[in-house]
Amino acid sequence: MRGHLQHLWLHRGRVLVFFLIVHSCSIQAFAETVEYDLTIGYKTVNYTGRDVRAMAINSSIPGPTLRFKEGDFARIRVHNEMDEETSVHWHGLLLPNLQDGVPYLTTPPIKPKTTHTFEFPLIHSGTYWYHSHTGLQEQAGVYGSIVIEPKEQNIRVDKEYVLVLSDWTDENPDEVLRTLKRGSEYYAFKRGSIQNLVGAIKADALGDMFRSSLMRMPPMDISDVAYDRFLINGKPETTLADAQPGETVRLRIINASASTYYYLQFAGGPLTIVSADGMDVQPVKLDRFLIAIAETYDVLVNVPRDGLYELRATSQDGSGRTSAWLGSGQRMFAPDVPKPNLYKMLMGSEMMHGEMGKMSENSSMAKSSHEHMMMGMMDDRPLAPYAQLRSLQPTALKEEAPRRTITLTLTGNMERYVWHFDNKTLSEADMIPVKKGEVLRIVFVNETMMHHPIHLHGHFFRVLNEQGDYAPLKHTVDIPPSGRQEIEFLANEEKDWFIHCHILYHMKAGMARVLHYEGSKMDPDIAAIRHNLFKDHWYAWADASLLTHMTDGLAVLSSTRHTLGMRWEIGWGKVKETEYDIELTYDYHFVRFLSAFGGANLTNDSNAGIFGVRYLLPLNLESLVWVDTDGDFRFSVGKKLWITNRLSFFGEAEYDTNTKWEGVVGAAWIVNKWLSLVGQWHSDFGTGAGIRIRF
Repeated sequence: MRGHLQHLWLHRGRVLVFFLIVHSCSIQAFAETVEYDLTIGYKTVNYTGRDVRAMAINSSIPGPTLRFKEGDFARIRVHNEMDEETSVHWHGLLLPNLQDGVPYLTTPPIKPKTTHTFEFPLIHSGTYWYHSHTGLQEQAGVYGSIVIEPKEQNIRVDKEYVLVLSDWTDENPDEVLRTLKRGSEYYAFKRGSIQNLVGAIKADALGDMFRSSLMRMPPMDISDVAYDRFLINGKPETTLADAQPGETVRLRIINASASTYYYLQFAGGPLTIVSADGMDVQPVKLDRFLIAIAETYDVLVNVPRDGLYELRATSQDGSGRTSAWLGSGQRMFAPDVPKPNLYKMLMGSEMMHGEMGKMSENSSMAKSSHEHMMMGMMDDRPLAPYAQLRSLQPTALKEEAPRRTITLTLTGNMERYVWHFDNKTLSEADMIPVKKGEVLRIVFVNETMMHHPIHLHGHFFRVLNEQGDYAPLKHTVDIPPSGRQEIEFLANEEKDWFIHCHILYHMKAGMARVLHYEGSKMDPDIAAIRHNLFKDHWYAWADASLLTHMTDGLAVLSSTRHTLGMRWEIGWGKVKETEYDIELTYDYHFVRFLSAFGGANLTNDSNAGIFGVRYLLPLNLESLVWVDTDGDFRFSVGKKLWITNRLSFFGEAEYDTNTKWEGVVGAAWIVNKWLSLVGQWHSDFGTGAGIRIRF
């Protein structure tokens, strides 16, 4: 049945659409209706020794597993008991557009103290999941699993279990995003992963660090957030007590994390992948593989007879892990995954994968690169296993269908935490037009230093790998740093569908688009609220130093392109009277390297209007040039250099045609998220020490 469905979906899209449209009068009439009630409310949890308010479904994190059979009709009532809007998206399911659950795009948000009923047919089987698509509620606990049994079972196992991976922070997710928006190094500091001079020397990577800085590359990072716990089925670890020695067990593994990839490995032997994103594949045995955010994999394991064996999920950044245990007796641990070498990361398999994608497969260079990539994929930190995934049936699309190729470039600004496609966020971009009946190929080119799991709603796509006509079908695909990936699908739907990065904070920061089927009409209730989907958001923060000889600092209100800022420098050391230099500016950000600004400069001597640019120079030197309404010119250049994970040096040199040369050098020692100890010399005010407070 699975193969027949794939063939039907790929080659007879119109039949499938018709199948969906008439589901209420035909499918429901003959299918069994399976009903669930899901109640979303607040809950106090304690994963770290501290009580924190979370969100839960039926008082559980994760929510309950929803079980169906292929051909069933689902009726799910979602009750919102919170004092804020919520939503539920049925991740990976092919269903009518109105049921997809993306607020303001396909489905109205679920208002506080109300109920929304979802109804749709289950036309395919597999492992899927559901989660809120409102704000950052997914991080707070609004997610759960879905299992749809096939009409004909083609894999016989003794038992099966659902394992939901997630990440947890005690911080309010909105505060996490604000912290990221301010360009704070706090989470890297918390993980001990700030790239610094001492670390580079120890890693024999001083040259790599210098070269990346010369190219204006930001420090390599794997995960944006330092998490307090990694969870499996809502716990740091779980024991599958019913799994008996000698049994073959199917594990339905779902990565429901907000921003964590995991390496999966079983202490009792290889993992046999039999399904990816709900679609069956030819069995492939792997000792270790990478699961991206929002992906699902069904794997088979044999429970050993001589101990309690660990299935370990290790966070890709190496900061933690979570485990499920199978068997009985003495604990047998899975091998450790080596921690990433962030200084040399681009010299490893991920960069080779990216470079391979840019080459022609017919070239000898590509073949050589492919050999290196395969070696990289077999090392201790492999990439996603797409090259090994092969569909059970042909997935090739009909040659006579009209074809079109578009390129989406994954771009971002880590310092300001703005993420986008083609340098445009969701709030800035036009919708991507799609013609029904065409085969659309999308080429993803990742120009950032991070992995991005890209999810397409309402469709399965072919991941174009080495399997040719048997390329696997998926709904989520990882694009590695500096890498490239191609997908294609038959456009057989209608209306609007979301495509976005499934790192929750990246999506919220703008890395999303809308696929719009030309000629489709928007439902009136969606049209009235659609503008809310494209809202730009503003974030505020401030840094202020309180020193014995002066104070300086920065206060900011910022959105995607716009920044209102106040910078000040007020000194009383070595001068007869207190001197001040205050800048009030509006900045417009073009790209990561360049912004233009205008505003006012207020000093003891004069007040003047200013106009200038900020530009990032090689070696990641921050420069500024301005002219003012008095005809004066100012140029400055500055840099911050981390010496250890806590200690940084900073300096700035400035020339003004009115005040001449001025310089600052100093050092800062991080105490915690909010506080640093600072020592500083200023050419006008002398030497002093104190604290820097971050708000």
